Amino acid sequence: MENDKYKKAYDMVMNYEEQMHQKNQKRISVGLKCILIIPLIFLALLFWTDSSKVIFLILWIVSLFILATYLITVEYMDYNLMERMAKLNGQEQEIEDYQLIGNEILENRIQGVLEKIEDEKSMEGKNEEHH
Repeated sequence: MENDKYKKAYDMVMNYEEQMHQKNQKRISVGLKCILIIPLIFLALLFWTDSSKVIFLILWIVSLFILATYLITVEYMDYNLMERMAKLNGQEQEIEDYQLIGNEILENRIQGVLEKIEDEKSMEGKNEEHH
């Protein structure tokens, strides 16, 4: 009987943590959309009004700092949440593999850039040999 209570409490905690993770993902998505939309709003206001451009630039920069702080805070909370979930599941090692951005994508892009640089260097070397 007592074991069922613990199982039910564990399931409730895990469901809550999963719901919070989903909400954090939505918050991050909204924050990223705001980073795209807010500069467009300030740009439109800049052209529609005859106010100083400096004011809109300052407002835009301040809003980007606020949004960046918001995104960092939400991601930090989500990371801590994922860490707690991993500890509850007994998977403390796996949280180290938690990625904010897909490392494989970044590694492929970096590898592509490095290959292009090497190709350009080899082309320059061949061009110098012919001259």
